[in-house]
Amino acid sequence: MILRHRNLYRLTVCALFSACLCVLSPIAIPIGPIPISLGLLGVLLCAATLPPKMSFSSVAVFIALGICGLPVFSSGNSGAMVLAGPTGGYLWSYLLAAPLISCLISKQRGSVLKNTASCSLGVLLCYLCGTIQYTLLTNTAPLAALLITVLPFFPFDLLKAVLDAYISQIIKKHKIIKD
Repeated sequence: MILRHRNLYRLTVCALFSACLCVLSPIAIPIGPIPISLGLLGVLLCAATLPPKMSFSSVAVFIALGICGLPVFSSGNSGAMVLAGPTGGYLWSYLLAAPLISCLISKQRGSVLKNTASCSLGVLLCYLCGTIQYTLLTNTAPLAALLITVLPFFPFDLLKAVLDAYISQIIKKHKIIKD
């Protein structure tokens, strides 16, 4: 009976974080071919707060909902074509970044600074995957792609990493989410 309750609890927490991603991700500020989105803020919070399997599951549900047609991707976009398009690499990278960040944070039991470093590594992974797909699909030179897809976003994404590391520490300190 206890195992069933634990599984229901984990499922509920994953659903709540998926819902959080669905609410945050469409919020975007268009600044060029790639908008500033709050989707990464949600992914980092999910990763910094949940264990690796749960963070992966939450992100996977979010992406599945977007593929099914719910307007949950940046600027309210949806569908498999978004994932196959120039900016799709950023979305795919969430599936890699979330469990990576979760693993790093769970192994270190660190401070806000250490958690920020872990979140920042996840952001760099997102940049790598997203820039590669953008470069390949737009035939843009790698340096030009970095100037378009990374440079304008770096300060905002660093701020997201710091904010998420801090918020996740509060959530864990007050045991709002249990493992």
